[in-house]
Amino acid sequence: MIYINHHEILLDSDERLEAWVSYDRVIWLAIDFIKRCPCDPRNGLPWYLQYSCFWTDPLRPTIWPDNPAGKFAWAVSTLLRYYPYSGDLHMIEIVRTMLDRLIMYHTPNSFVWGNVPYASAEPGTGVYFGARADGAFVTEPDKVAQAARAYLDFFELTGEEVYFDAALNCATALRGHMRKGDDSHSPWPFRVDVRNGAIIEEYTSDIIQMVRLFGELVRLGQSQFLDNRDAAWEWILKYPLSSKVWKGYFEDIRLDPTNQNRDQLSCLETARFILQHPEFDPDWKEHVPAMIEWVRETLGAKPFYSAVPIHEQKFCFHVMGSHTARYASLCAAWAKASGEDEYREKAIRSFNWATYMANEDGTVNVGIDRPDYYNQCWFTDGYFDYVPHFLDGMAALPALALSTTDHLLSSTSLVQDIQYKPLAVNYRTYDEQAHETLRLTFLPTRILSGSEILPQLQVPGAEPGWFQDTPDGVVRVYHSANDVEISGK
Repeated sequence: MIYINHHEILLDSDERLEAWVSYDRVIWLAIDFIKRCPCDPRNGLPWYLQYSCFWTDPLRPTIWPDNPAGKFAWAVSTLLRYYPYSGDLHMIEIVRTMLDRLIMYHTPNSFVWGNVPYASAEPGTGVYFGARADGAFVTEPDKVAQAARAYLDFFELTGEEVYFDAALNCATALRGHMRKGDDSHSPWPFRVDVRNGAIIEEYTSDIIQMVRLFGELVRLGQSQFLDNRDAAWEWILKYPLSSKVWKGYFEDIRLDPTNQNRDQLSCLETARFILQHPEFDPDWKEHVPAMIEWVRETLGAKPFYSAVPIHEQKFCFHVMGSHTARYASLCAAWAKASGEDEYREKAIRSFNWATYMANEDGTVNVGIDRPDYYNQCWFTDGYFDYVPHFLDGMAALPALALSTTDHLLSSTSLVQDIQYKPLAVNYRTYDEQAHETLRLTFLPTRILSGSEILPQLQVPGAEPGWFQDTPDGVVRVYHSANDVEISGK
């Protein structure tokens, strides 16, 4: 018998790795643990507000630097996918506590980098002001942008202006500190002292966070950020897409002044952006598969029964569930865009490997390597930067979703509200014009958008209406009013 962590592996008839449990079950187990996350008896705060990770043997927090800005931003990414998929409201309030606490510990306005969040913090305090390897009073501008985009998304979800204002403050600070950039100097440094602006580390390739933030603000009418968005994107095209110097995301990694490290996150998240916005890159059909293959060749492990696990980075060279799931989600997205079955197969096998990190008690191991990684769980790598990749995979390849329950798998807009009922799904999107993909257990008989009855289409997306992909129960809705009501038999 062969095991991954505590699970005996399952193989299909061709000796390819199967998941030990459904992707839906993996998601449910992880989210359920977050809902009942232990609290620290000293301050009453749940672990996710003050620790980056915890041990499982026995269950206890790990005394390792916290990563609030990135962790909470990933929690928003999870929420934006999980809530439409499930209709479960609990995560909204959990995420609210995270963002409110992050805003509470923004830097003072008097600092050179004023009114921005910290990327790291001392563990077990719930107080955020920097920690190793960043250092006290040091933050990471890419995390400022990542958190700010999370604030903006939460504003679109709730309509609460405090989150828009927090996002705008961060974007304004980033705009004021932008520089030209070259092959060894990104448009923003990786690490800066927030008090005086001193640069601690020069280079990060994770500039897609700024592009995403500025792009959404421009879409919401803040045109002053248009030139910054375009300049940041041009730098990505000119430098890391060409040089392959993809590095500079993880908060706890030692300083790397000569740019020797390589990681998969900024590369794959940039590829995701390109797939979502191909109009930004005329060569997207060449760039995206090349980026996926660069990660496989640079950080991929030897295939395990056809599944390719992915190492986090060169400076922490361990295969991990979250990064394998990220790679799988990009393979799935490329399979959808290109129609290449090879990438569908790559996605499924790597997703299947990543399922073996999840356990029936809701703990999610970060990886498999002993002595540490088989019984250590991270709130990013086991939850908020793990769950959304499975949801993205099902959105790209709906046949991977359960066929026995109803799920909204994806939308081109943010879903503000959704209710699942017997033979019915009702939801509201932030934007009036949007497109959703659902997997349903019933046949729709009427779909309303506002007060308009949408026609069933013969060609998807040709006009407002709905299209059914049989026999998988996949329904695609194209609408021009915020509210959609689906009923059926």
